[in-house]
Amino acid sequence: MRIPRMACWAAILGAVAILAVRVASATPSPAKRTASGKPAARKSSPARMRRLDWDTYLDKVEGAWMGKMIGVTFGAPWEFRYQNVPIGFDITDWPLSQARMKDYRSRAVAAGGEDHAATSPEEAKKVYLNEGFIEHSEKTHPSYGCPDNDDLYINMLFLYCLRRYGIDVDPLTVAREWAAKIKRVWHANNAGLENIRKGILPPLSGNPKYNLHADDIDFQIEADVFGMVSPGLPQVSNKFGDRMGHIMNYGDGVYGGMFIAAMYAQAFFAKNAREVVEEGLRAIPAESLYAQLIRDVIRWHDENPNDWEKTWTLLQEKWGNADHCPEGYRKPFNIDAKLNGGYVVMGLLYGGGDWWKTMNVATRCGQDADCNPSNAAGILGALLGARAIPAEYREPLRNTYWNESLADLPDAYEIDVLAEDTCLVGLRVVLANGGSVAAQGGSLVLEIPDQQPQPPARLEQIKWQGDTPVVE
Repeated sequence: MRIPRMACWAAILGAVAILAVRVASATPSPAKRTASGKPAARKSSPARMRRLDWDTYLDKVEGAWMGKMIGVTFGAPWEFRYQNVPIGFDITDWPLSQARMKDYRSRAVAAGGEDHAATSPEEAKKVYLNEGFIEHSEKTHPSYGCPDNDDLYINMLFLYCLRRYGIDVDPLTVAREWAAKIKRVWHANNAGLENIRKGILPPLSGNPKYNLHADDIDFQIEADVFGMVSPGLPQVSNKFGDRMGHIMNYGDGVYGGMFIAAMYAQAFFAKNAREVVEEGLRAIPAESLYAQLIRDVIRWHDENPNDWEKTWTLLQEKWGNADHCPEGYRKPFNIDAKLNGGYVVMGLLYGGGDWWKTMNVATRCGQDADCNPSNAAGILGALLGARAIPAEYREPLRNTYWNESLADLPDAYEIDVLAEDTCLVGLRVVLANGGSVAAQGGSLVLEIPDQQPQPPARLEQIKWQGDTPVVE
């Protein structure tokens, strides 16, 4: 059911009032005075504030959610169907179009199963589809709305916990909700969830001592919401990442989520995708393998600004065999957070702010070809806003997401209401971290501290000996 706008405003004013009382009760005692009786000078100057009006915040968050949904649906038919090779043709249709990918389906070599993946340049020119995704969405849903996907429902479960338990919710509480509500997950999420159900709780549930998927992509694909609720606050998004990322990941697996969330946080104020990438990169340790790979992608993009496939080749040659996932070690299959994060960045840089180009490049890079355009398009949505999304992608959603995988939660979500719920959490985050709310021309405006990215103080990195993790 849609939340009336008056109820939304009431929630905003209520949150402001509650936070104002908390701030007042936490006001420090009067400043100490010098021997002359004058107040002692303060050592720190007030933080510079940036302004974000409420309607713009809503539009950008709705754009972020819609971008996630469009990107994951655009890429889902190609998920892991191209391994160690880029897709050899442009993706010009998607499952929610009127054509329903009829032409691609008529030319598909085989259907279903990862055994049918293309792994050579010759195969890369042929159509290998996950037709099961398209068929399921056709049978289960009335040809509109975003089909259920883990890139989205894990984000939604995080949001549920932030709303129900507050922005300081602890990982153990989230872990209990995971165990109660999640019907199906994979890789690091599944290993983390199995650990939780066995009593191995966060942060150990994501530690490679108990979770061999610790470097996998999982937190990277579901950390988006922590950037959405931290507009312009990358240090805050990192705090969420440190708490929640260790439920299922460790080291580069956590840094991937921090990087993605920080890019969202920066997208609310950045001028372009390049700025988003560079500022997001500052949020993770420069010496980490993840940061090294992203710097390589940026450099190769600058050397080959009109040839993404050249950058793909350089990335594959240097980093393509980095996967230590039990299913991917020494195999073409690669679900490593670093490599797939590089594909996200390629989509953003080579996309140049264009929706189709961004998704096309991120998808054609292959491997986790639904998660990567989902991250890239979600970040682009936060940068440009929902109103900037082309109608051919926006309209088939019809403001709907279908939930199949979270127990005891609604079967469908209205996307604009989801955005409002997210922004209300974001309001609490802003107020709790030195921000405020002002009125301007009859509208609410968030005043947000100009917070610079700051990486974790301690490097967390797995050193692999073959397929055995070594943690220092």
